[in-house]
Amino acid sequence: MVKLDNKTLNDRLELHKQECLAKYNPKVEFPKIKHIGKGKGTFVLRELFESPAFFSLRGVAAQMLIYMLGKRIFKKPDKKSKICICENGDRLTLSYIELRKLGITQQRATRGFDELLAKGFINLEYHGGGCQKDQSIYSLSNQYLLWKKEKVFSARPEVLKKGFQNSKKRQFQHTKA
Repeated sequence: MVKLDNKTLNDRLELHKQECLAKYNPKVEFPKIKHIGKGKGTFVLRELFESPAFFSLRGVAAQMLIYMLGKRIFKKPDKKSKICICENGDRLTLSYIELRKLGITQQRATRGFDELLAKGFINLEYHGGGCQKDQSIYSLSNQYLLWKKEKVFSARPEVLKKGFQNSKKRQFQHTKA
């Protein structure tokens, strides 16, 4: 190797690479991870993600389902047991505020909930009123195993708006005095 200034050419090349990288490559900051559930991950059954109903999910419905599965809490009945039991599979919540933090708009989330209900992945246990801290409660369902094209298992109930927001025109009867 040829030595210049007591450094080999390879050393000078490495030094030049480091200077160029420091100058032209800005430091990349990764976004903070947005956790919704508990723990480090979630367990998804093979029969769920290989089902025709899961493959037919559109938009953000599959992501919403994974987030709901991530909110499950598993406990072992006793310390020696190898089986874990889901404690809250019948009372899961996923609010529009949580979804907005993940970048999912209310319209996309509503379409996602409708699709998950229609294809049998979740059931609506309690319909929240839209007021503060009155969330809808969902339960996980296995109906997706029976899903076929054009089959709808359940749907969100129509909400009757209160006050003057009602879309149906009211008919007033005029009486003569």
